[in-house]
Amino acid sequence: MIYLTKEEIIMVNHQVLTRTGQKYMGIQYPEGLSVIVEQPQMTVFNRELYPSIWLKAAYIVQKITKKHIFIDGNKRTAYLCLLLFLKKNSWELHLNADEGEAFVVQITLADDSEEEMIEISHFLEKHCVKA
Repeated sequence: MIYLTKEEIIMVNHQVLTRTGQKYMGIQYPEGLSVIVEQPQMTVFNRELYPSIWLKAAYIVQKITKKHIFIDGNKRTAYLCLLLFLKKNSWELHLNADEGEAFVVQITLADDSEEEMIEISHFLEKHCVKA
């Protein structure tokens, strides 16, 4: 499994903002960024905390969206980081732009819970194909 680094996530946020003509404002919650990078890789008693790529991907998109890691651009950053994580692991999410936007808005409006994360993981598994 190939994981995202802090630097990659920060770079995605920077690109999201500069491409839309916004000034890069930086990280609002640095501890949260560290958790987003480390948590999907964690094991407890030799068992992965998030044993599937779908749960890892769901964790990343949910937490960047819900924890407001950056001052601006969290939803766009979350979605692009999701796509990057999947691509690094040879998967593609098959959603058009409107579906992708609706997907992230739905995450934004939902609870920040493990149950919602599991629902996201099922959605991702259903809508991804091997690259």
